[in-house]
Amino acid sequence: MKIEDRLLGLRSRLARKPVIAGLKGLADAEDACQCGVEVCFYLVGNVFELRQIAAGCRQQQQMIFAHVDLIQGVARDKYGIQFLAEELGVDGILTTKSHLVAAARSQGILAIQRLFMLDSEALRTGLRMVESSKPQAVEILPALILPNLERRIPKGLPPMIGGGLVETQEELEAILKTPAIAVSTSQKTLWKYRR
Repeated sequence: MKIEDRLLGLRSRLARKPVIAGLKGLADAEDACQCGVEVCFYLVGNVFELRQIAAGCRQQQQMIFAHVDLIQGVARDKYGIQFLAEELGVDGILTTKSHLVAAARSQGILAIQRLFMLDSEALRTGLRMVESSKPQAVEILPALILPNLERRIPKGLPPMIGGGLVETQEELEAILKTPAIAVSTSQKTLWKYRR
């Protein structure tokens, strides 16, 4: 499948269901399926558990993204990304590292670059990284700053996802009023949310 088709699939799924399940294990994957989640981020764990989760997601027609920086047993290089794409069949990766964004693109899978917005310098550095690495989407952490950060983010940025610290429906809805197309959260009570 081409990157463009994967990106269209991601956008259409998030238009229907703008909550991404942050998975921390097999039980979370089952719960996400029960809640009708269409996109999952596998955040922590190991390559063997990811293999099971990726197979389950394919069976349920969910998209699965692997947080390659935190998964044990996967090299953080082009061969690790190749393994994730070819052997496990993930739809994409999450990473803070620009070189892995390029590796994902070469394997035909999506890359979501995570940016931690700690201060103005982190914002400037993050925007420069995104401009050079060209990920298909950007995850801004913590998501709760998005309503205040919106005016500082230039137009033309890849699709934005808010992630981190979102625990209530009110917080989720405030973030979705910004240009963010989705919110990633491990808070299971929010996984059933629909617009």
